[in-house]
Amino acid sequence: MKDYMILESADPFPEVHMRHKSHFVKFYYIPIVADNLDQDIKIAAQSAENRLGEELASALGDITIGDTTYHTIRLRNVPSQSLPSIVKAYEYEGLTPVAPGNNIRDYAFIRIDKFFHLEEIEEGIFVDLDDPQIGYVEIPERLEWDQLETITGKVKDEITHTNFDRALGTISKHGENTEVIRIYSPDMEEPVLKEISYAFRRHISEK
Repeated sequence: MKDYMILESADPFPEVHMRHKSHFVKFYYIPIVADNLDQDIKIAAQSAENRLGEELASALGDITIGDTTYHTIRLRNVPSQSLPSIVKAYEYEGLTPVAPGNNIRDYAFIRIDKFFHLEEIEEGIFVDLDDPQIGYVEIPERLEWDQLETITGKVKDEITHTNFDRALGTISKHGENTEVIRIYSPDMEEPVLKEISYAFRRHISEK
């Protein structure tokens, strides 16, 4: 894939401790040349995936590395040997992958737009029906990343289930945007999600 920039998330849940992180879900990111992620790009990406004759777990978003932000297509759990044919299908539909640069091994900030299948197990606490190791908790306001880091440290100091990773997000609920924290845990069960959620809410209310 020397003709295209394709990025792989080497450690998508860095706060989680596992003996074999190779068992994690794999994410690939294909940066594309675009001024913005408009409806035409969404349609083109869907047409390309239909052309391949298989359903891809894809989503659109942005990935920022250093001072550079790329519009990107994220692919989940796609065999690496399928990437060339997937990129060709995107090109056929008029999408232009970003040309490769130097090898990148760095941290990135990632924003993804996707549809969720959620079940609300308690007011403001959701389990992901597509991924049982993921849950979400509503929060009353949007946090900055450094605020989330500080609060996460306090949460992990006082609860039993500390082996989890978290991220910030926004979901549309009944047509209104709601701020959430995404929780990933390899030991995820409803009691685990509730314990983590209660602790986050408590510390956010105290900040």
